[in-house]
Amino acid sequence: MLPLISGHVEAAACGHALGTALDLWPIVEDELFGYELVPHREAHAHLIIGCNEHGEIAVRRTSYGAGAQGALRLVAVNGRLLSRSDRAARYSIQQRDSVFPDWAAAAESACTQLSILFMGGEAAAGGIARDREHRSLEKALGVAHSRLARWDPWIQFFGVPNEAQLGFALIGAGNGRGELTFRQPNTWTLRWNARSEVVNESWSIPVDDFDSGADTRFGKLHFSDRRAHRRRATDRGSVAPGWLGKDRRQTRGRRTVDQHDT
Repeated sequence: MLPLISGHVEAAACGHALGTALDLWPIVEDELFGYELVPHREAHAHLIIGCNEHGEIAVRRTSYGAGAQGALRLVAVNGRLLSRSDRAARYSIQQRDSVFPDWAAAAESACTQLSILFMGGEAAAGGIARDREHRSLEKALGVAHSRLARWDPWIQFFGVPNEAQLGFALIGAGNGRGELTFRQPNTWTLRWNARSEVVNESWSIPVDDFDSGADTRFGKLHFSDRRAHRRRATDRGSVAPGWLGKDRRQTRGRRTVDQHDT
């Protein structure tokens, strides 16, 4: 799904004067899975394009400072009590989901909203920034799926910067646990520990793959420097458990605006 979303967003972005570059961060937020469109400029609204729990294509717009009632609000900053008007203006939230018939329409709507959001600001280069990063992730997810298909684990996407370098936690039925991690400049590491087997595998995705249009279908990547190690769990000896995510951050899905208020 992620390559499908990013492809339509990239196509739609080419036809709009966005006024900002965008990063695409994978995220799961309140049963909506997809990409958050993170602008390189300050904004009071943020967009996620993805698929909801009903299988519908949706664009979620979350606006801050719009006067919504009933939201959790900060009452003090650095020991200073905020006035009622300050709290209402700074910390109110409005969220709206719009459903679309196809991905092209959803991407077009998201880019239109971004164009309006940054209209009248300083000129800035638009389009998808660091597009190789999300393309690399999409290919890596395909490889990981092909290796772990029989366990079919799910992934926790928190939607934070450089999350791939921190490591995506993989959780399967039973006791299956693992992690998919990116290491600069272009190496991915997959580790998985199930009852019957341990998978410890790494591979590189050549930079040329993003420009040449070569056939790199998911699960069929064959790289000369690919390293793999599989063994039964009973053979693992004293393998350190640190890579299983023991020290990973304990956070929940968040918004880019949260970093300014915490």
